[in-house]
Amino acid sequence: MPNYYVDFNNNTSETWTMGVYQELPGSIGLASVSWKQTTVPQMGESGVEWSVDYNVTIANYKQIGGIGVYKASQTLEASLGSVWDCVFENNVQQLRLGSGSTSPDSIQIRNASNQLANLGIGMSGQGSVYKPDVVGGGTAQFQVTPTYYVGLFNKLVLGEVISSNVVVGPLKLVFPSGLNCATVTARMDGANIRLSITYSQASSVSYEVTKRLRGIQKERTGELLESA
Repeated sequence: MPNYYVDFNNNTSETWTMGVYQELPGSIGLASVSWKQTTVPQMGESGVEWSVDYNVTIANYKQIGGIGVYKASQTLEASLGSVWDCVFENNVQQLRLGSGSTSPDSIQIRNASNQLANLGIGMSGQGSVYKPDVVGGGTAQFQVTPTYYVGLFNKLVLGEVISSNVVVGPLKLVFPSGLNCATVTARMDGANIRLSITYSQASSVSYEVTKRLRGIQKERTGELLESA
C-alpha cells in the first residue's frame, strides 16, 4: 500500500499541535476526528505518516473536559466493498465480517446488536470518521473517498471531534500525482500566523532491509580488500 507523509515545521514562537483529519464528502452525518497528530515546540519540526490500508472500528463516545472524544474499543483491518456486522457477544459490542458486499468504493457496517453503536472507519490502524448512535437494525454506509485536511490546534487528543477547535487553518491536503510528502510550515507574518504547504516525493525502506543491504556492502568491501 502507498505511504503518505506530512511534515510540520513550526517556525513560530509557540508550541502547536498539527492535526490531520479526514472527511468523506460522499457520506452524510459523520463526525470527523483527529486521526494523525504531532505536537511541536517553537522552531521545531516533526511529522506523521500513514499507509492506505483501511479499518473498521467501534467506539465509545466520551466528554473529556467538555471535549467530545471517540475512543475505539475495537479496530480491525477491512477491505473496500466489504460488509460488517456489529453484534453483541460476550457482554460487549464487537465487529464481525458479514455476508454480502457493497459498492467497490465503500464499506458498510450493520448494527445487529440491538443497542446504539458508534460505528466508524479509518486508515492505518486509527479511526478517522464515525457515524454516531446508529440504532439497532440500522446501517452505516461509508463511501471511502477521503478528503484530507490539516490544521493547527492548541490542545488535541486522538479521536477528538473536529469542530471549531482548529486555531490556524484548516487547509486541504491535495497530493499531486507522483508526490506523497506534504511539508506544512507555520511562520509569523506580522501579527498573524501563516500556514503553507509544499509537496515532494518521499520513500521509505524498512530497517530490516537496510540491515541486509549494509551487510552485503560490508561483505563486498571485505572481498575487495582481500583481493587487493
